[in-house]
Amino acid sequence: MKTDYSIKLLPVIRYLEKNFNEPLNLKQVAELACLSPYHFHRIFKAVTGETLNEFIRRLRLEAAANELFYTKPNITSVALGYGFSSSQSLAKAFKQHFALTPSQIRECENIHDFSVLLRSSKIGHSLRKIGHAGKKTPQYTGYERTLWSNNMEIKTFESSQIAYLRVTGPYGENYDPALGKLYSWAGPEGLAGNTSIFIYHDNPEITAAENCRTDLCLMIDESITPPQGIEVKNFTGGKYATVRKTITDKSQYGSTWDELIAQVVDQGLDTDDRPCFELYHHYDLEKGHADVRFCTAIK
Repeated sequence: MKTDYSIKLLPVIRYLEKNFNEPLNLKQVAELACLSPYHFHRIFKAVTGETLNEFIRRLRLEAAANELFYTKPNITSVALGYGFSSSQSLAKAFKQHFALTPSQIRECENIHDFSVLLRSSKIGHSLRKIGHAGKKTPQYTGYERTLWSNNMEIKTFESSQIAYLRVTGPYGENYDPALGKLYSWAGPEGLAGNTSIFIYHDNPEITAAENCRTDLCLMIDESITPPQGIEVKNFTGGKYATVRKTITDKSQYGSTWDELIAQVVDQGLDTDDRPCFELYHHYDLEKGHADVRFCTAIK
């Protein structure tokens, strides 16, 4: 049965609308949508067009703007009341979101002036775009989802033994020493051409970058015993939604993961808690270009 993620996330949206200014319990929020924290952030972004933090920040800014307009309070007290460290940090956030200062909003004398001010600002321009006839957007955000090409494939991977080295730190960084060690063993053993996968264990929206875990893996036969320092475990395999891309710039990794999750959401596939991974068909060391299959587990 197809999963409608917009409906699944409605309890989360309603909860955040009421509790956006309270400390966030991610596990509790994810449970409202019957999703694991591991997958929650990417699915939330695919449905709403905003990360969870962006969504909450926007609600706080909108509430702060309303309070400034209607009750004319002290700007610093508003900043502190909505989780900003100072009036300066609130002003910076207002400038980015509304293209206005808190003072400009507070100094408006009537709703007509307020509307005119918003229409002339960046947020007003965005609102006009969102309201354009023919736009199809979720009712609770005004977000128009990017139209990805429909290039997702469902793949079933067999279980396998993998030799791997664990790297802990920001995703995509400091992999070379571990890969050098892995392939300095694999090359002479005739294993350098074996299937290579990078398994990602943590959601960087939840886990601090310095604590994110990546396993750099080669699939091997069960009869092979790597040397000390290279670990071995079982790759369980199973069903995955996948997208294959030629990557020519590091920035494309994040956007391709977003593309894959958006297509999982569009097709209503149920996600699974097994870690996601990238399967490398080819990697050009000199250019940094790669032929990669991005894989996220589904039921």
